[in-house]
Amino acid sequence: MSDPTRVDESLGRRPGETDADWFRRTFGPIPAPVEEPEPAPTQVANTRLRRASAILERSIPPTYRWCHLDAPELSERVYGPAIAMGKNDWREPRICLMGASRAGKTSLAVAMLRAWVLGHQRVAVFVPAHRLGVARIQHAAGHGEPEIVETAMTAPLVLLDDVGSERDFPTNPLPDVVFERHAQELPTWITTGLTREQLVKRYGLGVVARMFERARVIPVGAKLAPVR
Repeated sequence: MSDPTRVDESLGRRPGETDADWFRRTFGPIPAPVEEPEPAPTQVANTRLRRASAILERSIPPTYRWCHLDAPELSERVYGPAIAMGKNDWREPRICLMGASRAGKTSLAVAMLRAWVLGHQRVAVFVPAHRLGVARIQHAAGHGEPEIVETAMTAPLVLLDDVGSERDFPTNPLPDVVFERHAQELPTWITTGLTREQLVKRYGLGVVARMFERARVIPVGAKLAPVR
């Protein structure tokens, strides 16, 4: 018969001894677990803001990296009243910046995007309409939606830039993006050089109605009167 008190030399513990009993016998009381301190609220907020800012910056074309609401260049490129509206309205979930080509719509929109991310500490992305328009054609069939389409449909805030500039392909996902974001009540901004009538002719009344529903319209251009 084996001795129950005999130490198993290969394991350093006695037969039937638990890990905890072996530790107590060998080293003494088991130390209490050390709890990791919870991150401070400011640390969590700063981390969230850095992540959201990094995602936005990766989506913005280099030519608009300078755009901030207080940037001196903005007043040189954009009509003053439009800048004032942008500084006041960047919190709005739905915004349409409308005006002629080279009026500064995108510059103002990007500056407002940065203010939105800083204020809400959430992700926003810049999506050029012309890239969105060809995404499905360039994407392999049977592999779901292209990444840019998924992003445009699901991002907490998306700016669809220069709506109407994309080629008129039957596979253009822009209407689907508008319908999906409207259904999910996700904030959506657009810039466009087309009038509302031109947009209806291109996309249909249903799409355009969802673009403008409860949207703040910012006319960008010296000759445009404010739209209520």
